[in-house]
Amino acid sequence: MLIRSQLPGISFPANGQPAGKVAVSKVINAFADYTGRMIRSGSLGEVKRCFTMAGVLYKNGSSTLRNAIEGVFVYALSPLLLKKHQALLPLALRNVRIQQLQTI
Repeated sequence: MLIRSQLPGISFPANGQPAGKVAVSKVINAFADYTGRMIRSGSLGEVKRCFTMAGVLYKNGSSTLRNAIEGVFVYALSPLLLKKHQALLPLALRNVRIQQLQTI
């Protein structure tokens, strides 16, 4: 709900699910896709907004949400991140990314 309210341009696949019942991983995947499009288009303000929102969700979310942000959001965006993007990541997500890179 927070993502949808803050980013009205984003759409989530419903897959026959009622509004608000879409799986967490599908929502975070759509969020990562949207953020990736913003990175590729050079919309740094929107990228920062997405990263800030992901950081808040990661900090305050359930373990399921945290796992989705680590395993879907950060992982999917990692190849797209240049230095200027990395600086926009909240510290907790920067640390997740570093841990992911060290395990490769």
